[in-house]
Amino acid sequence: MKILLFILFFIVSFFVNGQTATNSSGSGNFTNTATWTSPKDLTGTANILDGHTITIPANTNVYANKITFAGTAKLNLTGTTSKWLPATNFNSSPPTESLNTQSSWFVSTSWAGDVFGAAHYTPWLDSYQAWSAGTANNGTDYLQYDLKSPRWVQGIVTQGRANSAQWVTSAKVDVSIDNVNWTTAASNLSLNSDQNTKKYNNFTNVMFARYVRVTPINVYGHASMRLGIVLRNTIFKSCNEIKTNFPNATDGFYSIDPDGTAGAQPATTCYCDMTTDGGGWTLVLNYLHAANTNPALVVKTSSLPLLGSTTLGTDESASTTTWGHVAPSYLNSFTFTELRFYGKTSAHSRVIHFKTSHASTISYFKTGTGNMIGISGSYTSLTGHSAYLPNSTANYFIDQGNNAMTEFPIYLNASYHWGIRGAAGRWEVDDFPNGYQYNTYHQIWIR
Repeated sequence: MKILLFILFFIVSFFVNGQTATNSSGSGNFTNTATWTSPKDLTGTANILDGHTITIPANTNVYANKITFAGTAKLNLTGTTSKWLPATNFNSSPPTESLNTQSSWFVSTSWAGDVFGAAHYTPWLDSYQAWSAGTANNGTDYLQYDLKSPRWVQGIVTQGRANSAQWVTSAKVDVSIDNVNWTTAASNLSLNSDQNTKKYNNFTNVMFARYVRVTPINVYGHASMRLGIVLRNTIFKSCNEIKTNFPNATDGFYSIDPDGTAGAQPATTCYCDMTTDGGGWTLVLNYLHAANTNPALVVKTSSLPLLGSTTLGTDESASTTTWGHVAPSYLNSFTFTELRFYGKTSAHSRVIHFKTSHASTISYFKTGTGNMIGISGSYTSLTGHSAYLPNSTANYFIDQGNNAMTEFPIYLNASYHWGIRGAAGRWEVDDFPNGYQYNTYHQIWIR
């Protein structure tokens, strides 16, 4: 009987999720009779009080060191994919995140007032320098990372300054859900003893947080640091998976691993649109082209284009991060059922903005073989769509390989075209200028 009860408790505990998301520590009393949402990392005890039934959704995890049931307290389990883990249960091979994107970072000060990406404000792992505090070590300057959505954080990884003998030997680490209410994850964490060795540190408990703030306490030479966040859970495969797990996730840069940690493709940085049509869109083609220029396209085989400017007329052709589109071989690493097209031009006021689940189109973009025939009757207009395409489509290029998304996949001959340096020099958005004399903007997203 004891063995049976233990097994039953273990099965039940797999589905526990937290009720509030204001803090990442302590115990909690739960009196809700609805769905238990907004997970909380309880380093203490989750107390379900007498008379209350908590409905646990599928695909949720919670970290809590103990769960107690008072009286008639119950869990109503709705799936088999969620689990409970003690807050001291760490991943032995954890993923890390340290994006080289400005929106991911905030500092109290930086030496010489350097802006992000310049000398003393290069805080990501393996950067050419580091973040250096703006003053001599005062115990208040800090480096902060934004995960963009709440995640299970089990620790940090740090390096010293790459080009000088400066590093942080100990630090305080605080975490927060909302960038307002903070919880101390470690009060005096031992960090680096040289410039470049990566020092991994787990907290005492896994924390549920979006923001991680590191405040140097003791330093060698100067408060200088490169920082990464050690995550408990596997990096998500797509923006849609992030949105599903964290509905309040905002637009921005994220780390994803399209084919999972066991796949051949590594984790990569992406831009997620978490707003349009319910969100969860991953950017896979981005060309912001300036009039009277005809730059080469960039085919990406192991990375994604990122969102830069959205102002028509901006020339992003020199950007190594925002300019380009993914090759079919790489796109095939992603699992998705929808595509979203967006385009505008200075030649007229019409805007292309639609989504589709058209199977032939998805197959064409994933393989480079095939076409988009049938798209004219298989799409949904989205906000602002005013173009003739794809409804007027009567013509299609086929079997364009790496240029399947760019070389006139849809058009009406001599009238309306989707072309991104098509025929080696045509930049067209629902029109036929037959050249590159207008500002154009093309995007394709997947979900």
